[in-house]
Amino acid sequence: MSWTPLAERLDELPLILAGPILRRTEPGSVTVWLALKAERLVTLHILETEASGALRERFQGRRKTVRLGDNLHLVAVTAQVSASEEPLAWGELYYYNLSFQAHQEAEREELYTPGILRPAEQVDDPLASLIYPGHPLPSFLLPASKLEQVRFFHGSCRKAHGSGREMLSALDLLIEKSTLAGDHEHVNRPQQLYLTGDQVYADDVVPPLLFALMDAGQTLFSGQRLEILPGVRQPASNFAPGMRRDIIHHQALFTSKTPDSHLLSFAEYASMYLMVWSDQLWPETLPGAEELWQRYPASRPAILAQQDRDAQHFMEWNAQLERFRAQLPHVRRALANIATYMICDDHDVTDDWFLDGAWCQNILNSQTGRHIVRNGLLAYTLFQAWGNTPEQFADGSGQLLLSMLDSWQGQEGAEQRLIDELIGMPLSYNGQGELARSKRALHWHYTYEAPSHQVIIMDTRTQRHYDSPKAFPGLLSPQALQEQIVTAVRPEAQVNIIISAAPVLGIDFIENIQFWNQLRAHDNYSMDCEAWGLEWGAFQQFLRAVSGLKRAVILAGDVHYAFGSSMEYWDMHTGETARLINFTASPLCNEGAGEHMAVLALGYPRLLRLQSRGRDPYVSFLAWDLKPDSNLIFQTVVRNISQHLFRFWWSLPRLMAAHRSQREIVLPSRGWLPGTFKQIPPDRVYRIRYLQNTRAPETRQRKRGVLLRFSRLLQRPQRLALGITWLLESALRRIRQRTTRLHQKTERQPLSVRWLLDRPTHAVTHEILDKSADLEQALSKRRNALVTTLLKGRNWLNKWKAGTLIVGYNNIGEIYFTPGDEGLREVRQRLWWWRQDDEGQSGDMMQSTEYRERLALPTSAERPPLP
Repeated sequence: MSWTPLAERLDELPLILAGPILRRTEPGSVTVWLALKAERLVTLHILETEASGALRERFQGRRKTVRLGDNLHLVAVTAQVSASEEPLAWGELYYYNLSFQAHQEAEREELYTPGILRPAEQVDDPLASLIYPGHPLPSFLLPASKLEQVRFFHGSCRKAHGSGREMLSALDLLIEKSTLAGDHEHVNRPQQLYLTGDQVYADDVVPPLLFALMDAGQTLFSGQRLEILPGVRQPASNFAPGMRRDIIHHQALFTSKTPDSHLLSFAEYASMYLMVWSDQLWPETLPGAEELWQRYPASRPAILAQQDRDAQHFMEWNAQLERFRAQLPHVRRALANIATYMICDDHDVTDDWFLDGAWCQNILNSQTGRHIVRNGLLAYTLFQAWGNTPEQFADGSGQLLLSMLDSWQGQEGAEQRLIDELIGMPLSYNGQGELARSKRALHWHYTYEAPSHQVIIMDTRTQRHYDSPKAFPGLLSPQALQEQIVTAVRPEAQVNIIISAAPVLGIDFIENIQFWNQLRAHDNYSMDCEAWGLEWGAFQQFLRAVSGLKRAVILAGDVHYAFGSSMEYWDMHTGETARLINFTASPLCNEGAGEHMAVLALGYPRLLRLQSRGRDPYVSFLAWDLKPDSNLIFQTVVRNISQHLFRFWWSLPRLMAAHRSQREIVLPSRGWLPGTFKQIPPDRVYRIRYLQNTRAPETRQRKRGVLLRFSRLLQRPQRLALGITWLLESALRRIRQRTTRLHQKTERQPLSVRWLLDRPTHAVTHEILDKSADLEQALSKRRNALVTTLLKGRNWLNKWKAGTLIVGYNNIGEIYFTPGDEGLREVRQRLWWWRQDDEGQSGDMMQSTEYRERLALPTSAERPPLP
């Protein structure tokens, strides 16, 4: 079956294009988000089960949709209890229903009405794809009042064509299993889901998906003015999928490594969200290379062999996308039955978004770049942030924004500038300090308060501080740190859960590589140098603020592998202590290469053992705050290090660390002579450990390490041959391009000159083109054979992506609390991924491992001894 545009399928689609997605859920209010193809007045009904088994409505809420285009209308409808109504109970199960009216007096339709969830002609139960067996409607469970019964999931980084098997859909199976277990107390059912960034990849899109997004956006946003990209003065539809590198790199000035099919228009961003959350808009057959070439003839390669290669790439991309699409019904059911909270990271807008001051300075002063960032941020506002903090959109700036969008036709001018102001688009920027935002701008950080715990969701992307344009970024400015952490301290909370896009306690080996690479290349983009620990000043301020929370469990993503780490913290002035536990779960669908992940999963634990020399694998640090009158501290530290310059391997890194920040000195605690810091004791001492999980014993890990080294040794000749083949292909391609340009130049000559040159020139150019095409085809076969051989080795290495510290498969993390030794509680991350078969491919069974850490505060006796 051939590709069918959305305009020809729209009438057959149900009213609901995406959703319902259950969003913020509390005893006093419940919010559900939907995308519809027509304007409606939507009512949310919250129900509970009576003793007789019948459903009784508790309260309801109503809201009109917001129009984005003639065929796309969004709503996040909130039901709230009134002053005379009883709120919902913590830890209890409830149901919800939705009703729809074309206008106030129109007949009411509900979820099970034909044509709402499913096309009208489908006679099977419309709710079957949205509810779990034994339940009459979509349901949700409020967080438990006891910490031991709190259970939730987290994950990040979900790319439609990402490698590996998609994992957000696995949450649906886990919820279904918990509902079928006969657990009437709902102890095992998860209560919340936290998506910690990169819900979409705006900068990494394959051409067939972008082609479908462009088609969907054109139909959904009909009735709107054609969006013209400033700077180039052309609509996004003029830039073909696979041919957007020039506008992204040279006009927008973005630093994306995969810019060829980057999203540009607001309609493309909106369509992307709809297609990663629901299968309704997906065509039965994805577009192929021929459809693209018919729409954009200039994108068709001149050489037949290249056309064949491009067509083959389309087939491979479409196979990946079809695997992703097949899991969307599971994703949709899960999101309809668990309260979901989100936060943005860079790929939601573009790679490296606001990474450092130089990036902000370049892009915010580029008309095209600024416009694309605005589109991505506006899409995040409507598709993610609205459901996080619905109270922001009930009145004030949020309500003003929605009212404007409902009537906005896409025109530029005062309305456009006000929208920019409300979503927090910064003004032009010089590369240093904080990004200036309007006081009326919406904020993306928020909190969630439950009886036993508090969740703090940080915005570490739009409220950064930059010491200089090319310096490492401080992920929270001093003002943002005060607003997001210091004012959120809740003494009665048994534990504070902090959501951070990037790990706070990251893998030191990776961060050291990033640090040294930045010194060498003066570039933060090649290795994504935005870890918390790279900018020591902001990191130390964050640690001081978080230590006031006493017990903090940090959930993060971003890095495309999963691990656990822990910090014990001692304040030397107050005697206060704190424990920070960092659980990272990433990616949901963007698995790293088999060899790289295998090296990290199996080699890194061995590196830690070598570094610790038989001791516990942890590292301790001493930290001093530098004030204007603290030159004595700096001079003493530098003098102590300089006395050991003959041990340059030890002293040089410490000298660099002493000069790394103007506000703090942070040094490892090991290797100093006794009494070194007796006159200048540190302000803080902390110790970081990497948590081992419950996987295979060390003997198996060592065997895997030997196999890994042997595999890499065997692949070296193949890699060398592949590199030579690629060089020859590149040289041939350049020759062919130059010959083609020569031929075109000849064609532009006057007729008299062309008559003299025509016959010899044509003979030479045709022979070169024919011979180079034959040779290029032969090299292509050789390259494909080498790649196939290497991929077989990579598939074999896919079996070794899970170690005792790091798991590199697509995964999702489950967080829960248990009583530990002597009555002290533990927090655990149970990590889930699909079991791999002998070929390194995902099977039909999930497996898991656990990271565990106690929540008890460290004592003074446990503090590392001072030198």
